Amino acid sequence: MNNEERNKKILVVILVIMLITLGIYNLFFKKPREEKIDTETISVVKDNDRFYTVSSCVDRYLLYLSSNDVDNLYLLLNEGYKKENNITKENINNFIEPTMNFVTFNPRKMYEQRLSKDVYKYYVKGYIKEDTFNQIGEKEDYYVIVIMDQSNLTFSIMPYDGEIFE
Repeated sequence: MNNEERNKKILVVILVIMLITLGIYNLFFKKPREEKIDTETISVVKDNDRFYTVSSCVDRYLLYLSSNDVDNLYLLLNEGYKKENNITKENINNFIEPTMNFVTFNPRKMYEQRLSKDVYKYYVKGYIKEDTFNQIGEKEDYYVIVIMDQSNLTFSIMPYDGEIFE
């Protein structure tokens, strides 16, 4: 084996060792880049799947509200909202008035705001209509906030005055 071939093999071995070392460094020691999240932007929800997923969350909330299911209503309410207003199971009806009849919710418009990597806040506007047998119920505007955590597939609800839609 001549010197030139030997030098080429040594060079190839050194390059392979450097690539392996660089790969190990990137795999174990390099910190992943943190994704910059814009928490200020509020945009219209255009994804139909997301729109109807959030709407079904509101439907569940209204079902518990119309059946006066205090335990499940308390679980669905946002923790921050409960702390801010000192809401307990005993006084929940002072803050959230149950409806007398079952209602149908028809979503009309929805905005989303990203709060963190996996948590989104949805401002929902729609109308509710009481389900009655003999007559058509009147439509009433209804606003609510849904906070959805996609990392563990949970959501919570906050009553809302609809300020963003005006």
